[in-house]
Amino acid sequence: MNTTAYWVALLDEDEDDFVFWQHGFRTWATEGELKWYSSAERFLSEATASPTKPSAIVLDGVVPKGEEAAWLKTFLSHICCANTPVFMLVGQSNEEDRQRYLDQGATDYLIKPTSSEELEKIVKLLVPNRGNISL
Repeated sequence: MNTTAYWVALLDEDEDDFVFWQHGFRTWATEGELKWYSSAERFLSEATASPTKPSAIVLDGVVPKGEEAAWLKTFLSHICCANTPVFMLVGQSNEEDRQRYLDQGATDYLIKPTSSEELEKIVKLLVPNRGNISL
């Protein structure tokens, strides 16, 4: 029996990123679970079959460059993700991209964490009912 109170979907092609994030969840979000998806298609397929919706989606580079807006729209309108916060994770800040994603419905635009301190802040941001932290 799964007693996980919530789960977060990490969409990222890089398994090393998943290992780093998994450490963060095991350290600062033990009541939840991080699920890794190496493609957007796999996520949509498996999440649709899941009995529960993710509490958040972190989207990091699994969609082709230039198609981020279309995929964001797909996630926001898909039955498995409706009303689910979607966080765009990027390597470098770009104010135009940030504003565009926020205007299109993304919950936030986050810089990819490179330290334990940065990871802790983002993981805690993704925890339901603890998410109003400013980064």
